[in-house]
Amino acid sequence: MSEEKAPYVTLDVFSSKRFKGNPVAIVKVTDSKLSQEQKQKIAKEFNFSETVFFHPANGDEPPRLYIFTPVNEMDFAGHPVIGAGHFLFRQLLGNDPSHPKSLTITTNAGPVPIIYDPENEVVSAEVPHNIHQHQQGATLAHILPVQASLKTVSDLHGVPETSPIVSVVKGVTYALVDLTERADLFANIVPGGSPALDLDEGWKPSFTGVMYYRNGGSRVEGDTVIWDLRVRMIAIDLEDPACGSGGSSLGVYLALLNGQQGRSHRFYIDQGIEMDRESHLIVDVLLDEDRKRVSTIKLAGQAAFVAEGSIFLN
Repeated sequence: MSEEKAPYVTLDVFSSKRFKGNPVAIVKVTDSKLSQEQKQKIAKEFNFSETVFFHPANGDEPPRLYIFTPVNEMDFAGHPVIGAGHFLFRQLLGNDPSHPKSLTITTNAGPVPIIYDPENEVVSAEVPHNIHQHQQGATLAHILPVQASLKTVSDLHGVPETSPIVSVVKGVTYALVDLTERADLFANIVPGGSPALDLDEGWKPSFTGVMYYRNGGSRVEGDTVIWDLRVRMIAIDLEDPACGSGGSSLGVYLALLNGQQGRSHRFYIDQGIEMDRESHLIVDVLLDEDRKRVSTIKLAGQAAFVAEGSIFLN
């Protein structure tokens, strides 16, 4: 009797080059019924930050994604959705070049519209969001215990005493530490743990990470404020080469803080350079008319196909 198996591909997301960006595995699930336990074991086997289980469209039901880290299931994550979009459009357009370049996929967080730009080979996705800035910020007492490179520095001039804490949705939270004035400290950041942050009532438990960033400045082009950012995301004793939810949280924070400049903000985010996993993310934030709330967040990027094969399911 032949053993049951499923096809998979791996992609490096937020880069056009293989072996850069952020890796993701996509397992195509058709007739197979995989339990949560099986999905978790497969995700642990790949050991990427996320593995996607892709269920093709079925009648009127759109394609469905289930996203797993090596240790848990996620309702939503940025780079798996962008990677799955590249995988899906490659299949659809390979079979029918006239196929529409926009569609909706379903995640545990709800429906996610995605669009493919074939000229620039970019997939963009509308990010589900429930933005919340917490009343208490992250102090150095929160950051220093999880960032060894800062513990031994005698001069912390230019490092904010308190940094904002932003949740893009319940369960996904980042401290946003501005190191624009300290390129030396930014360059020396190392992997560290997730900070124990003081979150508002009703927002625990939550994944917590630290987004260290340098602001390269902004300019206005037409009706859009353009930003250039360099970031590093540290959590769970790792550094992430490309973090869509963290980039979205940072973009939302800066857009709301600078709403007087305009409603539309585009963030060009460079990440992973220090890891030799250079990544380029685009985050578009549109504010409401009053410029005090977020209307939409869109995350976009390229991806490079790296490997394909079959994985045994039992």
